[in-house]
Amino acid sequence: RLEDSVIESPFWVADHPRPVGLGKDELPGETDYLIVGSGLTGLAAGLRLAASGATVTVVDSAEIAGGASSINGGMVSPDVKAGIRAVEASYGGQIADEIWHATVRSVELVVDLCRAHGIDASINRDGMTALGLTRRDVAKFEETVRWYRERFGVEWEVLDAAGVDRIAGSDAFAGALFEPEGFGLHPARYSFGMAEALSRLDGRLVANTEVTGLTPSRNGTSVMTTSGRVDAGDVILATNGYTTERPSPELRRRIVPIGSYIIVTERLPAEQARAIFPANSMTYTKRRLLHYMRRTPDDRILIGGRRNLKTGLPLDESAADLRAALIRYFPDLAGRDVEYVWGGKLAVPFDLTPHMGRTHGAWYALGYAGHGVGLSTLLGHDLAGMLLGEEKTSPFAQIPHEGRFYYRGKPWFLSPASVLYRALDK
Repeated sequence: RLEDSVIESPFWVADHPRPVGLGKDELPGETDYLIVGSGLTGLAAGLRLAASGATVTVVDSAEIAGGASSINGGMVSPDVKAGIRAVEASYGGQIADEIWHATVRSVELVVDLCRAHGIDASINRDGMTALGLTRRDVAKFEETVRWYRERFGVEWEVLDAAGVDRIAGSDAFAGALFEPEGFGLHPARYSFGMAEALSRLDGRLVANTEVTGLTPSRNGTSVMTTSGRVDAGDVILATNGYTTERPSPELRRRIVPIGSYIIVTERLPAEQARAIFPANSMTYTKRRLLHYMRRTPDDRILIGGRRNLKTGLPLDESAADLRAALIRYFPDLAGRDVEYVWGGKLAVPFDLTPHMGRTHGAWYALGYAGHGVGLSTLLGHDLAGMLLGEEKTSPFAQIPHEGRFYYRGKPWFLSPASVLYRALDK
């Protein structure tokens, strides 16, 4: 049974509260760039645009940096959800190469932006590890490493059951795939730090302001919001998993919002936390309905994931399910309390690859499918570079972004898909 004292709120924001006054700027009458959505895509784009001397306004229908960007698992690594082999099969070798190298660049971009703007994001560069539950998983790891090593020269390592001990103190895992490029950070520190950096560059941050319509105008776009009208030179839609029918129903139909849920334990004695994750690597299980796990900077254990793909599920049920999974992996945690539980939304395109493009006269970038910390930063940064004429294009803007004839923005298929995925995982 979960404790009655479990806090239904993100641990990261409790640990590093949102800066006072963030999002209190007034909506201007005009701006060079109007960015809809204050997650990492919008903030990264705004930072680069504001650094060029342009006027930038970021609006959000809720709090600034209040979505998944500040409350996720805090994990960064190269690749996309689909995997580069799937990208190559769909779009060809050249695009696959460009997307792979872009994802590698995304990892370093996060570090570079923190350094450039003085953001203390509690970065630990201790790698990312996929945990295999069966010997079949390990065989797949070996084949994956062979392909990526031959193609891109990666220095990934496959660990057998004995080698997993250096990553996770558990008998539940048959092997692992270790990626040294991956790392962890504190997502609230990173997101709020990005927002503060944009504010220092005179970017406007306007919370609780929904964009309701876009109309072409002589000098760009007339943007209607719940706080008034703004005349913008260019508009960027950076709403990812929080994309709604307004202002672009077409964009809403090209991505599926998926729920993700996280619990964090009470603070553990340092020696117990180190015994759970000795190398401090970020980890995830190799499953369709996967779990991602890590040690927090203050020696708690975090586990996230889902039994059902739907958003807005009851937090107590999600917490109970995640706690049961955590204890299966690490029985020694059975006596430890869960202190926090929360949920958020991520956006999944049908090809499991991020996209950049234009719709309704606005630019957009979204669809990170759980790889958002690095990729959202990259796509926002690169989209800004394209608008400034500093970047030619992005591979994510060169691949078709299509919906499905049976999907009109209401994901009726998530529950049956969840049942199928659970069966396949078993």
